[in-house]
Amino acid sequence: MLLEILFGSQTGTAEDVSERFSCMARSAGVQCRVRSLNSIQSMKDLGIYVLFIVSTTGDGEEPENMRQFWRIIMKKSLSSVPSVLSHIHYGLIGLGDSTYPKFNFVAKKLSKRLEQLGAHAICEKVLADEQHPHGIDGCIDQTFTKVFWKTFGDLIGQEFIPHIDQCLPSRYQIEWIDSREKDLSNLQSSINIPKIPTGYTSVPLISNTRVTALDHWQDVRLLEFDTNLSYKCGDVAVILPQCPLPAVHLLAKLLNVEDKLNHQFIASNETSFLSMTVLELFRDYLHITRIPSRSFFEKLVWFSNDERERERLLEFLQPESIDDLYAYCHRPRRTSVEVLQDFPLTTSSIPFNYVFDIFSPIRPRSFSIASSPKTHQSRIQLLVAVVRYKTIIALYREGLCSNYLSRLEPGENILMRIAPSFNLIDDDRPALMIGPGTGVAPFRGWILERSFNNQLLNMLFFGCRYRTKDAFIENDLLNDKINLIYIPAYSRDQEDKIYVQHKIIEYGHLVWEWIAHKQARVYLAGNAKQVPEQIADALKTVFIKDGNMTNEQADAYLREMERTKQFQRETWS
Repeated sequence: MLLEILFGSQTGTAEDVSERFSCMARSAGVQCRVRSLNSIQSMKDLGIYVLFIVSTTGDGEEPENMRQFWRIIMKKSLSSVPSVLSHIHYGLIGLGDSTYPKFNFVAKKLSKRLEQLGAHAICEKVLADEQHPHGIDGCIDQTFTKVFWKTFGDLIGQEFIPHIDQCLPSRYQIEWIDSREKDLSNLQSSINIPKIPTGYTSVPLISNTRVTALDHWQDVRLLEFDTNLSYKCGDVAVILPQCPLPAVHLLAKLLNVEDKLNHQFIASNETSFLSMTVLELFRDYLHITRIPSRSFFEKLVWFSNDERERERLLEFLQPESIDDLYAYCHRPRRTSVEVLQDFPLTTSSIPFNYVFDIFSPIRPRSFSIASSPKTHQSRIQLLVAVVRYKTIIALYREGLCSNYLSRLEPGENILMRIAPSFNLIDDDRPALMIGPGTGVAPFRGWILERSFNNQLLNMLFFGCRYRTKDAFIENDLLNDKINLIYIPAYSRDQEDKIYVQHKIIEYGHLVWEWIAHKQARVYLAGNAKQVPEQIADALKTVFIKDGNMTNEQADAYLREMERTKQFQRETWS
């Protein structure tokens, strides 16, 4: 294998970029293989030429599908072997968002570790930024793509020039199953294709309740499921959503397969088999409503025979037209299906098997579990903020999974698995919890669970806009049976906005007493964009004012709390 492309991806972006570079490689005559970093079992599995493409998730954490590799490459024993990776030449693309405090943290750490172990960089890494005026793809192409292929070619003595308009073989071959065949179950079992993905369980919904006021802008749902899945407070429910049916039918019409929605087929290649109907493919497997990446347009060129449409597609892909592509696609948050609507002649020419190449698979979404197995036996509850917003072209956009969940009716089943996430430590120390909005979810069940022991001390800082509209946690936690000091911040109930960080400073004497004298553990859950930095600053202000520390001492004290797990954060992007 000449070039190994290894990705660590949480939401699918890094995998999409990997696939794009794989297409470039194949069009230039380079043999390559794309796989997740977790497929690496030891350092011996790494090839000589490697392109790493990694994202950062949460509070500077590595994606789930590279955690095993992370443990392998960070082993201390590797450092004792001089230049253990000196045979490896690598490129590195980091994907991140500069509005988050730990921008591209994983890529930076990986770069440093590869250098420590003696690997050789083919060219300077790129730390791509979602906030770049031209997005992730534009950022990569501006500083990395041409340099990488030129330097890689020089390294092995060949010239590599990717050809974006060269149609490559599809990843899958399609075999339609005759609907008259009587025993499809035998056919499916013979190729060992489970209907439910490995690790997932089908669980029924019991209730779906809106917990914010009907006239409030934010729709937050409390969903309860009936299941015997084992979990603990701090775990997340990982859910596979479905694409909305209107988009499914629109895509079927555009691809001229409306009459085949219920037809079953087998998609196969050297390593995998898939068996499903066209309806299941568009609804359950492919993310057809995603905002398309640059590679989506590059692949549309393969099938564009109409002069006008082809010219427009190629125009979008010119370096000098990158602003036009961004304005057309990303600013209005245009979906993949809507793009296909704008190129009807091209779309009608796409062979069915190429939908696997053009669209990305649906990625699972994780939600903090808001219940406790001790207080909600055979139940899992989730608090979900439904994502809906209006774009500059006056169209409403929806988050795939939150809207899928919000539309569920009692009795309907979803696919779910449990994964560890927030390490809520079960000991006798007081727990000081900070959870604005749905960040309160992991604490809701844990407070109820800890209240079985009235000796355990609990404090919660909760933030919302209005007490009467979105203080949904108060119905569950404010009663005589719950041992809780509750400190809310209603940001819009007065002229000056008040947030949880202001309340932490206001109650600084109490916070300091709990942290310094009671050895309370501090837990923070919420959006990773601004909350972690704001809360850290508030805590340091408390240390300075109520603990009589200098700025340097406050910084060091907070770092020590993090090192000893007295302060833990669970944040998401």
